[in-house]
Amino acid sequence: MFLVLQSAVQFLTLTHNKKNQTMKTYLLGLILSVALPMASLAQDDAMCENLKKVVDSSQDYFKEIRGEETTIAIRGVEKPYQKSTVEVKSGVEMLITADEMYPEAVSYLAESRMYSPHIASSYEKLKEAITACLGEEWVASEKDKTNDIFLEDTEYKKYVLKENKKGKKVKIELYMYNQRELNKWVVELKIFGIGRKV
Repeated sequence: MFLVLQSAVQFLTLTHNKKNQTMKTYLLGLILSVALPMASLAQDDAMCENLKKVVDSSQDYFKEIRGEETTIAIRGVEKPYQKSTVEVKSGVEMLITADEMYPEAVSYLAESRMYSPHIASSYEKLKEAITACLGEEWVASEKDKTNDIFLEDTEYKKYVLKENKKGKKVKIELYMYNQRELNKWVVELKIFGIGRKV
């Protein structure tokens, strides 16, 4: 895909004749109309593949993807985590709680200095992509100001997916909220895994 775009740009750059300006604009629009959706689909496919790896690992307290140890200050207290060796969204760090009995994996998939259409759109797109990725084996529900009286004056959203099976279940939560410690609006993905067997 990169080579196609690179070749197209080189072709259009070399074509300096003003008579060809309309054709150049048309060709560039045509190339982008094909290339951008394909790039988006490739990103969704990669994210889905990575999400499934994390979910599979969550069945056994994320054992297979626990990496380097680290800490995060939460309300002034340092808490131990481990870096995940798999990123759901490429380039965005995912951390796993050090507690193997109640394991959680956390990642901020989108950020914005304030609430905006961009952060809301990111939440909706991620919600749709995660739902499509996991399929009908998961049960979904959502809370926001339309169905929760306590959220009436907020833009907070929480999307929950649970495995549709008996016994212990993995739970996935996608939030959009104002993360006050970061002083940002975020879309946060949290995966609650199944704890280590004693």
